Amino acid sequence: MSVVDFLATVPGFDSLDADSLAQVASRARVQTFRDGEYLLRRGDPGDSMLVIQHGAVKVPVFDPTGRMRIVAQLAVGDVVGEMALLTGERRNADVVADGDVESIVLDRGTVMPLLEEHPPLSRFLTEILGRRLEQAGGIEQVGKYRLLGKLGEGATSKVYEALHPGLNRAVAVKMLGHHLVYDHEFAERFLQEARTIAGLSHPNIVQVFDTEKAYATWFIVMEKLEGTDLQELLKERGRLDPDETADFTRQLAQALAFAHSRGIVHRDVKPANAALDEDGTLKLMDFGIAQKVQQEGANTAEGTPRYIAPESVLGHPVDGRADIYSLGVMAFEMLTGRPLFAAETLTELLQAHVSRPPPPIRKLRADVPEGLAAFVDGALAKKPGDRLHDWGRIQAMLDGGAIELTTRPHEKILRVRYLPRDRKKVERAVAVFERSIAGLREADVAVAQLAGGGPDPEEDRITADTSLSGWFSKITGREKDERTGDFSSTRIQAPWEE
Repeated sequence: MSVVDFLATVPGFDSLDADSLAQVASRARVQTFRDGEYLLRRGDPGDSMLVIQHGAVKVPVFDPTGRMRIVAQLAVGDVVGEMALLTGERRNADVVADGDVESIVLDRGTVMPLLEEHPPLSRFLTEILGRRLEQAGGIEQVGKYRLLGKLGEGATSKVYEALHPGLNRAVAVKMLGHHLVYDHEFAERFLQEARTIAGLSHPNIVQVFDTEKAYATWFIVMEKLEGTDLQELLKERGRLDPDETADFTRQLAQALAFAHSRGIVHRDVKPANAALDEDGTLKLMDFGIAQKVQQEGANTAEGTPRYIAPESVLGHPVDGRADIYSLGVMAFEMLTGRPLFAAETLTELLQAHVSRPPPPIRKLRADVPEGLAAFVDGALAKKPGDRLHDWGRIQAMLDGGAIELTTRPHEKILRVRYLPRDRKKVERAVAVFERSIAGLREADVAVAQLAGGGPDPEEDRITADTSLSGWFSKITGREKDERTGDFSSTRIQAPWEE
């Protein structure tokens, strides 16, 4: 069997297209080993990895004292040497032929570009790395932090308990899952927002102390909490009473208001990211570490499907109002003990967030106070412009007040007529204007491309949507063809128009 045909059967490599496989095979070499011969030696540089094509190998695994713990057996299709290659460190184990062995050798220069271009391959190799770390006795030291044991793991990360050398107290160390390391957009956001949040000091936000890079991935060092999370509490109790729901929602609202005031949007507000300390303080965790969700036939959305905002489902840019929607879903769930929307498939669930009306909370639970009910109903508005978003008003509602959700704003329409060659200049001016009014209560700017029109402004007909969102539902204009002098009609549809 040729190298190309063989690699096409190996997990991870089987995700490569024919051209990529041919390119890899052209840069690979086949090497044979006799029984007892070393394929790799402990302490050597990690400049290559091997795929076993024929035969089997033994990998002795030692504990920190130097005693052999186990001897791992690997065979055809298994990969060896990937740990040192990915981490850039020296090899930490011997690999010995158990009988005659034939292997395909791939050097660093061949493998590393593939990891960036082919996520399934990077996921496969980095998951092997994660398993090997566990088999070797786990991770004991990350930078200056000494790890004491694993606290838990999820889809994107593992969390360890560690000792902070400066504070001389236990901290939590979160390791980014190796399968996400080569998703550069995700990894960069993980780091940038971790650094940003390290500067946030608020009683309802888990404190981030530091970041470290080790073992071919990234770690975030943060405050360790002794309690549980809200998801576990809901599993245990089913639903919460209105006073407790209002208290927890108020605490999370205070955390989000503080973060939003500093330009930080969470993007993954959910019960599992709300840690409950022993004294009843609720703390928001995992800012900006949102899991990507792919719906069929659509752009990638960000967030957890059960709590995701409609605009995120649609792939539109999101701001703090997406967090408020998620907080509303959480409050609904705390009060009812059930998800906002029940669905059989992911696509059906995402469509429900976009188009299915949420049930009024007081129809499901009559004892919900007026203010809390007003918050839930207002936070679950589909359109961001219609959604409750004033933090002062939200806090008043959660404190027991009943506040009107909307007041009718004034609206001023400015029309700019310009020649096509000046389009970029006008767009820059509009962008400056939008930034200048950012943060004004109920302020919303509608931007639409109104094609040239005729010499007489009255020839253009405009129909404007008067809802709070401010979008033009329809603009009908007339565009002049410079070659013929004729005018043609143009129609522009609003983002939310069905």
